[in-house]
Amino acid sequence: MRDIVLNNFWWKVTALLLAVLVWIGFQPRDKRINLFPEGYRPSYVRYLLRHPVTIIKPANDTNEFKITPEEVDISLSGEQKVLEALRGGEVRASVDVVKFTSKTNILPLVVTFPTEGNIKLERVLPERVQVELLRE
Repeated sequence: MRDIVLNNFWWKVTALLLAVLVWIGFQPRDKRINLFPEGYRPSYVRYLLRHPVTIIKPANDTNEFKITPEEVDISLSGEQKVLEALRGGEVRASVDVVKFTSKTNILPLVVTFPTEGNIKLERVLPERVQVELLRE
């Protein structure tokens, strides 16, 4: 009896797993095992690496600024179709220099993106950038 079980043991385990997967796959849709709770949609994450940072300032402001770092990493989550269709130009990382007070400031980033498709901002690295006044 022991030889029957242990002979080609891993082949038997593999065959059993494949049989279970095929059985689950051929169940009618209304009787299928639901792996996710009702209304749950798996989330998809999209990473925008080295995304440029832009400066927001009044049109009549002639000052020149330097941003460090000039690029940030952004993580967005949401529906896979929506995030795959999202173009990099639709996402904007910017810093507002209207409240700029001294020669050098560390200011928070503002990330804007389309709101359709339940897109959420997961993370921005770094969250703040250094802004330096080069010329007034």
